[in-house]
Amino acid sequence: MLKLSHPDYFLPTVHAVAFGEILQSGTTMPQLVVGICEQTGIKSDYVIKFIGAQRMSPEASARELIAALIAKELDFNVPEPVIIHISDEFVELMRGNDNYLVASNSLGFNFGNEYKTGYYSVIKDQTISSSLEDKLIELYAFDIFISNADRRIEKPNFLTNGDEIIIFDHELAFGFTMELSFLRNSEPWKIRSQDLNWINDNFCFNRLKGKQFDYSSFQSKLELIDNSFWDKIETILPPDWLTEQVDEIKKHLNTLMSRADIFTSELNRILL
Repeated sequence: MLKLSHPDYFLPTVHAVAFGEILQSGTTMPQLVVGICEQTGIKSDYVIKFIGAQRMSPEASARELIAALIAKELDFNVPEPVIIHISDEFVELMRGNDNYLVASNSLGFNFGNEYKTGYYSVIKDQTISSSLEDKLIELYAFDIFISNADRRIEKPNFLTNGDEIIIFDHELAFGFTMELSFLRNSEPWKIRSQDLNWINDNFCFNRLKGKQFDYSSFQSKLELIDNSFWDKIETILPPDWLTEQVDEIKKHLNTLMSRADIFTSELNRILL
């Protein structure tokens, strides 16, 4: 999978042509669809999050896409993000399906990703290998970096094949955008006591607490989320998704990265 920073990267535009099962595990009622990539002509299976679904919107769709592209840039394994076009003809095919009304309110572009097989869920108290637990170290840092409150103990929002993890579900990322402006952290490189309300429920935090880690590699990778990255984000986002929230996310992360050394020390401080 090419990263956004690669000169040959393109965001696939997929035209939905058939539908499959609804994945009942999510609030957003994601659904399998068959789609044809506009750029390559290849037909594949995808998971769509209808923009008209509960908890979805142009802003939530943009958060999903931005978080996935940041994750790729930082070397996390994510299902390839795409935008899926829903037409009137496709909606008619779905008549009688439980997601029919949602689909009918989701004409145009929707967030989606490639459908991956061969991975399974990790449950709350499951024992995992030390190599797999090592992968949670930077995932914990990533979640705090993007203020993602939705990788919870009961619902970790990643799958594994025993060796690798694949992460997904980021419509609630960048939670600071949902705070009143006067309540936002003016020093985002610092982790406030009120942030612990959601961090304490983070799956990775609970697996790692009591230990200390070297986050220098993660800190170095953050330099990849630069102005060039954000310029490309603005060129690939569907126009309706390019709201003022995108600029809020950019400014917040840039401010955090200006004190990245303090941020990474904060990651260890709250683990003790």
